This record gives sequence, C-alpha cells and structure tokens, in this order.
Amino acid sequence: MRQFLRLAVVAFGAATITPTFAAGTPPTVSVYDVSMLPSFSGTVAQYLPSPAGGVSGVLFTDGTEVLVSPDLAWDVSKIVKPGERLTGTGLKGRQLPLIRAYTLAGPRGKRAEDTGITMPQHAPEMVTGPDIMVHGVVAQTLYDVHGVPAGVILKDRTVVQMPSRAATRLLPQLRPGTTIFAAGPGSTGEFGTSIYAHQVGPSAAQLSSLAADDVPPPGPPPGSPGYDFIPSAASAEAR
Repeated sequence: MRQFLRLAVVAFGAATITPTFAAGTPPTVSVYDVSMLPSFSGTVAQYLPSPAGGVSGVLFTDGTEVLVSPDLAWDVSKIVKPGERLTGTGLKGRQLPLIRAYTLAGPRGKRAEDTGITMPQHAPEMVTGPDIMVHGVVAQTLYDVHGVPAGVILKDRTVVQMPSRAATRLLPQLRPGTTIFAAGPGSTGEFGTSIYAHQVGPSAAQLSSLAADDVPPPGPPPGSPGYDFIPSAASAEAR
C-alpha cells in the first residue's frame, strides 16, 4: 500500500510540472522557430479582401502583396490599419513582389504568428450569392501564394480574383492601365470589394466566360471510337 501511495505521489508530481494542452485547444505559439525567417516591413495601402468577406493579406504602398494563412487572416485587421506600418517575418518572392508572412506586428504593439506551417489553400473559396458587376482600371496583377496569376487589383482597390489558368491566359489583356469589366459572386464590406469572376471583358456588353480550374478536360465527342472507352475498366480487364 505504501509503495502504491509513493508511486501515486510521484505520478501526480510529474503531472503537475509537465505542460499539457487541453484536448482540441490549439497552441497560441508555433512549435516552429519562425524568428529565423527574413524580416519585412512596409506601409499598408489596403487590405486584400477575399470574395467570401474576409481578408487574405494586405497590399503595401510599393505594390508588394503580403499573404497570410486563413488562421492568421483573422488577426490582420486587429493588428494594422491602412496607412499604418506593418512589420513581420516571412518568405519573400525571388522576383515577384510577394511575401508569405508567418508573423505580423503592428504599430500599437499587437502581434500574431502562425501556429503551424500551413499554406493558404490553393483552391478558391466557395463563394455563393448573386453576381456583382465591377469595372475599373487595372492597377496591378494579383498573385496567389504560389506566385501564379490569380486576377487583378483595380485602381479603386477592388480585388478581382479569377481561375488561375484564365488569369494566366488573359495576362496580356489585363495589363496595368487597361479598363476591364468583371462579374461574379463576391462581397462588399469593411475590408473592401472582392469578387471571384466568371466573366471578364473590355465592356459590360463584351464579357467572356472563364472556365473554372477544376473543370475536367473534355472527352471524345459522341459517336467517336473513344466515346464509350472507360480507361479504368480497360485496365481492370487487362489484369
């Protein structure tokens, strides 16, 4: 009995000095040392609103995009306002004006950091609702976290996101200074206006539809030799 009590006391003591996290409660500090990443700073020109109504980062006055993870995005508006200076650490683009931020610090002492090394989702957010028509002069190309063209930012600070393949294909037609019209679901709120365009053109009467990135490639036309061919079934028969 004494031996059991002695073991229980030791076990209780170890439990009281060993830090633990409550189940389902994420840590507030990253398990990775993000302080070794390069530092950056700049003056915020605007938030980068997302079509779903949140933010995906900020745009500096020099045209640099600062992108954050979906988790860190919740803190951006609490840390810094347009016109204020933002500092942090992150990965800088080799050639593109792009920063993937892992820590953020604002002028009033508020800061935040990623609690995990997770990148923003490559797939666009699911945005529903009626189409919003926007138009204006292109200020600069919008890139995603992979450095792929993802739309444009207009001079009135409207963000027009597009399927990446369509944005890459239309890049010559979306040069800065070009006037464009675009339509798609999105939001207009405290962070600005942003849409996920499925139609773009030089005027409201000349809109072209944009194919989504996740649309499968067209198959053989009906009546052709390959129309009824199912690759998975053929491979199963071969086995």
